Amino acid sequence: MKKNLSATLSFTLAYEGGYSSNRADPGNWTGGRVGSGQLAGTKYGISAPLVTRTEGLCVNAQKMRLLSEDDFRRLAVRYFWQPMGCDCLPSGLDLMVFDHGFNVGAKTSISLLQTIVGVERDGIMGPQTIDALASTKLGFVAHFVSQTTLAALQKEMGIPATGMVDQTTITMLDETGRRRALFCHALSALQLGNYRSKKGFPIFGEGWLARARARRDQALDLAADKAPLA
Repeated sequence: MKKNLSATLSFTLAYEGGYSSNRADPGNWTGGRVGSGQLAGTKYGISAPLVTRTEGLCVNAQKMRLLSEDDFRRLAVRYFWQPMGCDCLPSGLDLMVFDHGFNVGAKTSISLLQTIVGVERDGIMGPQTIDALASTKLGFVAHFVSQTTLAALQKEMGIPATGMVDQTTITMLDETGRRRALFCHALSALQLGNYRSKKGFPIFGEGWLARARARRDQALDLAADKAPLA
């Protein structure tokens, strides 16, 4: 949702580092591949190829070092928030989709959302995906959530904590306003799995998972807003 833009950008910025110029990182080269173009670096998670796409061929290390937080916000909105349709997403899911997309790629993040709503995984945030957020059955979404998480939700709702999907659970999720929380938990499970599948997980995995869990917790706070899901 548009009202969550500032909070979402602040969350992402807190997890992105300052200037980096590791020669082994393709994102630090203006051509997007190691040894291609100039070694300009990355700042606030904004890559040299992205700035080159915006500014042209004049990007160098000095220009990357001078990127400000306002530049981060401008580029993040232009190349991630808007193309990913985050203005149209419910509170909580907007942050989860944006931050994961900024971290690993927009198409990957959108594809995971499409998985939990049961539409074609084309990595494009179109009307079918947006509409499915309101129409997808909670029983379908719940199957992406671990038994431990589902049992915790059941305990919160005052029903037997079986960790199993049943009609009582589905009814109570709707009646207690936890539909959006279920979507956040389901998407978080897939995002955690996505990080675990990456080649760099043995090195960077601890930080990735910490960010994913903090993302989920922040999203659940936003999702507690009682506005309709879509």
